[in-house]
Amino acid sequence: MIDYYAILGIPRDASSLQIRDAYLNLARTTHPDKVKDPEARKKAEDAFKFVTAAYDTLSRERSRRDYTTRLPAETESKAAPARRAAPPMVQGPSLKPRESRPAPPAEPMVTPAAASSPAIPTTGRVKFDALGQGIEAFKKQDYHTAVQLLNMAVTEDETSATAHGLLAMALAKNPNWIRDAVNHMETASKLEPKNVSYLAEFALLLHSQGLKLRARRVLESAIAINPDHPDVVRAQKEIPLGPLESEASTRATGETARGLFDRLRKR
Repeated sequence: MIDYYAILGIPRDASSLQIRDAYLNLARTTHPDKVKDPEARKKAEDAFKFVTAAYDTLSRERSRRDYTTRLPAETESKAAPARRAAPPMVQGPSLKPRESRPAPPAEPMVTPAAASSPAIPTTGRVKFDALGQGIEAFKKQDYHTAVQLLNMAVTEDETSATAHGLLAMALAKNPNWIRDAVNHMETASKLEPKNVSYLAEFALLLHSQGLKLRARRVLESAIAINPDHPDVVRAQKEIPLGPLESEASTRATGETARGLFDRLRKR
């Protein structure tokens, strides 16, 4: 059985924060997007699947508990330390105990900074804003980091349509992740069925994958809600509502996609 704790390099009693940090560190250093050679990239993709599976399993409390119960118990591999030899016996009369003098009490040291500055609280933890950080990474066109952070946002709140929608847009930047982008945009449109921006982008993603009939049905749903919405108008230019064509239409441009991203970010 694969030890996901070993893959992430964390102990079995690691906190959720340690799990997240370990995953982010591995994502930054071992992600396949950083490998240029095709053969080495394929190996990196296969290896990173285990990293992703480890995070997906250990980041959710229930799946982590079920997985850990099935994981073999850790074995003690360290040998017991050798016992120290007893000190040699000394012959002769016993010595009188030495009189001990009490040490003078140490005066507390107070630095000027400590005397003037208020005490810093040691309790409480600042909540990590994965969604906000993911938005910032997307704005900087750091799509790899945006995907990792937005994936965390989805993990933290699977009912967040905004997190699913923005994750889909970040995934769509990589041709290898289009299928995942379609799944997340579909989830966003189901969570907010009246959001025409999600429906329009979902239709465009479907159309880019050659699913023209399904894309047209999704777009018709968006038109029925708000035919004059800018995203719906843009989608109609990409997806013909007449007879189906033989060739797949091109994907929406980065400039128009950014318009949708900005609107979703303001939600």
